Amino acid sequence: MMADPTRPEFDILDSDGLEYHRWVSDVETAFVVRDYTATITDPKDNGPSDKVKANALMFLRRHIDPSLHWEYLQLKTPKKLWDALKGRFGNIHDTLLPELTVQWNEICLLDYKRVNDFNKDMLRLKARLNLCGKELTEDDMIQKTLSTFPTSAIILANQYRLEYDNKRITTFNKLINLLQVTERHNEVLLNNNARLFGTKKIPEANYGKVQGGQNPNAKRVGRADPYPHGNNVPRGKGHGGHDMGRGGPLNVWRKDGGAGPSGHRNKVQKAPKNPSVKQNRVGNEPCYRCGVIGHWYKNCQVSNRVAAHYKSYRESKEQEAHYMEE
Repeated sequence: MMADPTRPEFDILDSDGLEYHRWVSDVETAFVVRDYTATITDPKDNGPSDKVKANALMFLRRHIDPSLHWEYLQLKTPKKLWDALKGRFGNIHDTLLPELTVQWNEICLLDYKRVNDFNKDMLRLKARLNLCGKELTEDDMIQKTLSTFPTSAIILANQYRLEYDNKRITTFNKLINLLQVTERHNEVLLNNNARLFGTKKIPEANYGKVQGGQNPNAKRVGRADPYPHGNNVPRGKGHGGHDMGRGGPLNVWRKDGGAGPSGHRNKVQKAPKNPSVKQNRVGNEPCYRCGVIGHWYKNCQVSNRVAAHYKSYRESKEQEAHYMEE
C-alpha cells in the first residue's frame, strides 16, 4: 500500500518554531531518501530539475504550520523557503535555553509515579539542551537521578550510589533499567499483599463428595426421637414414617429408594424403652443445635447466639449440598 502523498510523514513545524531543530533533522533525512538534498543547498551548474524542485517545495509546505504556509506563499523555490525558515528560527535555542535550564534544575525523580515517565522527560530534555549547545553527560544525568530520590527509598538510593562509585553503574540507561526492575518487583509485592491474610478461598480436596466418608448415594433424613410423643405414634417415628427429632432437622442417613412414606426398609436408631435413662450418644452425628458431637439436641446447653450462628452455617452447607446434587 502506497503512502498518502498529501499526509505529513512527521510532526509539522509550528508557528513558534519551538521544535525547529528536530524538524530540520527530519526534513534532511527525508530529502536524502527522495534525493531532494540538492534543492536546499547552494546551486550548482547542473542543479536539480524544475520537477524535483516543485516536489521538494510541496514537501516543505506540507510539513509546516498553515500560518507559515501563507506567510511564505510568495517563495517559489525550496531553497528560498528553507533559508527563510532558518533565518527566522535558526536561533530559537537562544530563547529556549533559559526555560530548558529551569526545567533541568526542577526535574526530580520523586515527582513521578513511574520510572518510565521520568526517563522519557529526561531524554527529551537532554536532546533539547544538546541542540541548544549545552551538553549533558552520563554523569550529570546519573547524579541528577540519585540526588532526587524520594526519602522513602533512601536506602535504595544509597545502594545505587555505592554501585555508581564502584563504577558498576556507568550509564544513565543502566540505572533506569535497574530502577524499572525494582519498580516491577515492588508492584508484584503490593498486589500480593492487597488482600487480607487468609481471605483467599482454597479449593477443598474432596469437593463434591459427601462429608464424613458416607455413601455418596445417601440422603439425610430425620433423627430418631429418643422419647415417644404418644401411644398412637410408633416409637422413633414421626408422621409419614420419617424419623423426627425434637425441634428441628434430622441427622440419620438412609439409602436412596429405601426410604419413603412407608419407611419399610429403613433401619433407624430406636429410642430407649425407659425415657428416664440418659441415652449415650451413638455414632458421630453432631448435635443439630450446636454441631458438637457427644450429646443430643435435648441436652444441648449452648447459648442462643451460638445456636443461631450454627444454624446459619448449616443452612449454607445444605445449599451447597443441594447445588452439587443438581
